Amino acid sequence: MMGPPLPCLILLLCFTLTFPDHAHAMELPAVTLSDPNLALALDVTFDPRTWSLYWECQENITVTSCVATEPLLSEGKPRHRRIRARNCVCQFQPMVLHRGLTLEVNGTINNQPAYRKLNYVNTGLEGSAAENVTCIIRDASIMTCNWRVGPTAPDDVRYFLYFRDASSRGGVAARECPTYLGTDAHHGCRVDDLSLLPHRIYIIVTGVSQEAEVRFHDVILNSKLIEQLSPPSDVTVTCNASHCEVTWSRPRTWARLSFRDFHYEVDVQRQVRISSEEQNHFIFLSPEPRPGHVLRLRAGDVRSERWSDWSPPLTFGCQESRIPTMNLYLLLAAGTLLCTLGLGLLSKRFVRTCELLPRIPEIRDKVTDNDQVNSEILRKDILLVL
Repeated sequence: MMGPPLPCLILLLCFTLTFPDHAHAMELPAVTLSDPNLALALDVTFDPRTWSLYWECQENITVTSCVATEPLLSEGKPRHRRIRARNCVCQFQPMVLHRGLTLEVNGTINNQPAYRKLNYVNTGLEGSAAENVTCIIRDASIMTCNWRVGPTAPDDVRYFLYFRDASSRGGVAARECPTYLGTDAHHGCRVDDLSLLPHRIYIIVTGVSQEAEVRFHDVILNSKLIEQLSPPSDVTVTCNASHCEVTWSRPRTWARLSFRDFHYEVDVQRQVRISSEEQNHFIFLSPEPRPGHVLRLRAGDVRSERWSDWSPPLTFGCQESRIPTMNLYLLLAAGTLLCTLGLGLLSKRFVRTCELLPRIPEIRDKVTDNDQVNSEILRKDILLVL
């Protein structure tokens, strides 16, 4: 297999020397290591668009292995990728390039050991690249990506987003964002047609400016992990004399997910987490007469802490208006107080009445001086006298 044609190589190398307009914003420069002073020359070129190292095939050149080393990250050690050469090419798996890359080639030339080391650098003004590139899929139909303008980016900077299949090592053309957000620098992208969106996405945001060269920012995303789940649909509640059963339909997703990828939370009397089953349902004790309940449900991804929004509240049970317990206590206390005050006022009024209207003394028997005289006998005596 021969290396790339000379005009193509010249075009790639000249890209870093000319202003990248919109039509060439996706083109990343290739890097070639060539030292004519070496007697055993091995010219190696790295093409970032296909993540591949290649060289001119010659009978006296044998490359045994290639190594790509990503820079040291704050959370761990540098990552090394070692692969075997095939047909004068080392084809690496897709990887993030904006942090730079160190590439090494081991082989022989004329049966003599040969070693080449090549550094791939994200050229351009430091701090000019788009920052915090994030993407999210909503409603199983729309993907939006957002980013911030680099702190040192030129005033006339304009960013462009491209995406392609990250599960393919090369040969798949990148697609440009169909709808940009923002009028000047572009601070986001909206993709309404997800039919051609791969499940493993390589996204690169490049920038162009008349004032300075702008660095690029790239990221590899898993569509299953960037999708915002929708709440479960078709939520229903059916009850018998002792129990209630909640059923629902699995959220509609763009990524291919099975029922095992979900778990759910039901909020009715308390929040309960439920492992997903092929038939989505939840049964809980609720004997009659049951009070009114408000039920909500949300879906989660078992691989992460991503949760959907809560479903719309669903009410069930007895819907008669009931006096809250605290209000009932207040009413009882108020009634008791009013009764006590009423009895007190009546007692006070009775005492005053007795003071104003003293008791009329009863007629006494002057003869016997006996208070226990029969009133009938006394009445007869009075009539006889008259």
